[in-house]
Amino acid sequence: MTAEKCSECGSCTAFCQFLAGLDKTPAMLAKQGIEVDEAFSCSLCGACEAVCPLGLSPKDLFAKRRQEAIRNKEFDIDQYRYLFPDRPNNVMNMYRNYYGIHYDDIENTGNPGTWFFPGCTLLTYSPQLTREVFQRLQADCNCQGIWTACCGKPLAQMGLLQRFETMQAELANFVKKHNISRIITACPGCYYQLKSSFQSSGVAVQTVYEVLRFEPGKRTDKIKCTIHDACPDRFELNFASQVRQALQQSGFSIVEMEHNKKQTICCGSGGQISHFNPELTETLVEQRVQEAQAAGADILAGYCLSCVLKFEVFSSTIPVTHVLHLLLDFPKDFSGAKARVANMFAGANGEKLWEQIMAEDSCEKEIKQGE
Repeated sequence: MTAEKCSECGSCTAFCQFLAGLDKTPAMLAKQGIEVDEAFSCSLCGACEAVCPLGLSPKDLFAKRRQEAIRNKEFDIDQYRYLFPDRPNNVMNMYRNYYGIHYDDIENTGNPGTWFFPGCTLLTYSPQLTREVFQRLQADCNCQGIWTACCGKPLAQMGLLQRFETMQAELANFVKKHNISRIITACPGCYYQLKSSFQSSGVAVQTVYEVLRFEPGKRTDKIKCTIHDACPDRFELNFASQVRQALQQSGFSIVEMEHNKKQTICCGSGGQISHFNPELTETLVEQRVQEAQAAGADILAGYCLSCVLKFEVFSSTIPVTHVLHLLLDFPKDFSGAKARVANMFAGANGEKLWEQIMAEDSCEKEIKQGE
């Protein structure tokens, strides 16, 4: 399809640093084929589709090539099993266990109605904010429970379709078991994945910015804030519009980076490329920080914590935070999170923990037997 319709106008290669580095048009890629390392270096962010005058989506070529590589065992995805959210010993679960982060007192209550779905990154690396948001949701919309699951999107991005479909079935069973009628999420990736998963089930999916009551006009210093828009929100812009409106009503002044909203640039987290191609991630972060500085912003804010952590890890020269910390006037609790991950694996005990994470577990054995 892309090979037949791509006019080779250069719009996507001019916009995307990854495509520019390949020095190949989508038409060439479709005809010649995509190398495995190329497939796992694309962030699957959708910027190519956003700028294509014909509305083509070259990222689909890379996504399908990932799936093919996994299916044909051309790529050893098991070396990245620490990322698999359906494994009990994935790195986020182990991080929460290691640092004593849990939600036993507020999750799995069994009550029907509205539940909060924070998303893996927020509930792992910003637990105090997660609890604060949940408490406010209880007050503002009678939120009944917190759901500490993963939406499964990372599995789909990595090309693990069978595992992804299994996880989707588990999510559907959980909703049915707990009689959940509305899901409120803070993560744009989770929001769009859950909307897709439950679009025919009658379960409403909303963002926290639609539901929470933010205090208007409490900022009088007119701090200039620039927003890093998350790639999953690129086309519908629900988070982008809601966040900007909430910040402006709270008294912040919004300044825009060169690339924003539909034409936002990936932070380097998309498609798990920070693990597959860390050099590209660093390049994208540097470009984004430079754009924030050029915009004259006092602070760089994101509504996806994965994005925010990428900027913080690479020592941004401009203060970085999550939008909810600004709107709720709540102190940052995610600072240094990635350093704490590294500390967790330091020394002899850390090596043992890593071995435990990378060991094959029973669910993986069952999956391989079913292949």
